Amino acid sequence: MIRMLLALTALVALGGFAEPDRYAAGQVWEYRTRAADAGSLLKIRRVEEHAELGPIYHVSVIGLHLRNRDMDQVLSHTPVSRETLDASVTRLSDRSPPFPDFEPGIAQWRADQGGVFTISIAEIIEIVDRQTSGG
Repeated sequence: MIRMLLALTALVALGGFAEPDRYAAGQVWEYRTRAADAGSLLKIRRVEEHAELGPIYHVSVIGLHLRNRDMDQVLSHTPVSRETLDASVTRLSDRSPPFPDFEPGIAQWRADQGGVFTISIAEIIEIVDRQTSGG
């Protein structure tokens, strides 16, 4: 019995067991927002493994307050890294509001052979906000 426990401990210490991913498609998360976006939520729409980039989390974000009011106040599709989620999310939400269709965005991303964001969600939104408001 002691040998089995020691062997199990050694396996865990050597990385013999992969840590389960805390992120899954369908989850709605609260995250560290910009001040203007308090109450905004993100939803993990799809998770996929990429040979070079590792896990990619396709997310949508609602409840934004972008300066360009002619734009939808959502990000329907944004591909992010685990690093981005780790730096951004605060807790799973118990809310389940409607989110926009993300399929057109993911199709465009695939056609463009797009990359993955590694900065925080708030930073991504700030970049989008600046680029779309002309400032």
